Amino acid sequence: MTMIRPIAEGDLDALISMAHESGVGFTSLPDNPELMVKKLARAVASFRGELPPEQRHYMFVMQVSADGPPVGLCGIEARIGHDDVGYNYRLGAVIQASKALGVYRRTPTLFLSNDLTGATELGSLFLREPARRNRNGSVLSKCRMMFLAAFPQLFSQRVIAEMRGYSDDQGFSPFWDGLGRQFFNIEFSDADFLTGTGDKVFIAELMPKFPIYIPMLPASAQEVIGNVHPRTEPALALLQAEGFRKNGYVDIFDAGPTIECQLDSIGGVSRSFMAQVQIDTGASASHNARQSNTGDTRESAPRWLIGNDRFADFRVISAAAIDYRPSKITLTAEQAGSLLVSAGDTVRIMSIQPEETSNE
Repeated sequence: MTMIRPIAEGDLDALISMAHESGVGFTSLPDNPELMVKKLARAVASFRGELPPEQRHYMFVMQVSADGPPVGLCGIEARIGHDDVGYNYRLGAVIQASKALGVYRRTPTLFLSNDLTGATELGSLFLREPARRNRNGSVLSKCRMMFLAAFPQLFSQRVIAEMRGYSDDQGFSPFWDGLGRQFFNIEFSDADFLTGTGDKVFIAELMPKFPIYIPMLPASAQEVIGNVHPRTEPALALLQAEGFRKNGYVDIFDAGPTIECQLDSIGGVSRSFMAQVQIDTGASASHNARQSNTGDTRESAPRWLIGNDRFADFRVISAAAIDYRPSKITLTAEQAGSLLVSAGDTVRIMSIQPEETSNE
């Protein structure tokens, strides 16, 4: 059983370590301890309700045991572009035609835009290498959908995720080398770090305001537009399975795609449901993991998320199986303790895989 909870002040060392491990191109986790201190303080203040809803950034950490160290994290930016201007390239086209010459040409272009301002963003998804097993990545990614489902009034109906674009093992970005470097004359890693700090003034000052004609870029840059980093492919697949689709915007540095879905249409949000808690004090979590609601007694990977729908004390646990009857779920004492719930409280339940169903 894994548990996800809001990040806390005591998680600073783990946050700094994960930012270092995340590598170049992971803009939301720059390898800078001072910035991580500020990021953590903002997240803690968000869960305390000390910031206006539109300025909040919620961060969650995953533990594989109740008292174990964080092995992963993820986040939700309530509204992007509220404090810092957000930039993306919008994929477009310029049409050139001449009846006299019998010429009709459609040229793909990149337009610098702030069109995504105000959207809610899913981001900062990182899982440490040893924990990348047993559907932990899926659990970590989809716990955010439980939070969106519990508190939809805090977020925009427009929910996006900016996916990490292609770069090689040495941090070389063909798109940056073919376009960004021509205007900034700095390394991709340096530009990535600057935008991660929130210092985006240089973008407005130096980035061209006119459309970029894609055919004028080197072939290596053209080929990676809209592609994701190899390590990001699983995260992209998870969100696409929940209804997210590419929306025609890419990152200005590495050309990674932005994907989007309406909050109410996100699969995990719409298929989650509520149930009242019953507690079986004689059962254990390991016993429940072996006894699925379909009668399968084999040890299996997590299939369900269970959350407490609390704000500051938000908790989500994973389970291989659930003992569910109409409007009621039976939890072990260990599960109830992890969720901070008692008999008679209500919890939210969500199948990890879209095709999973409860045994109502």
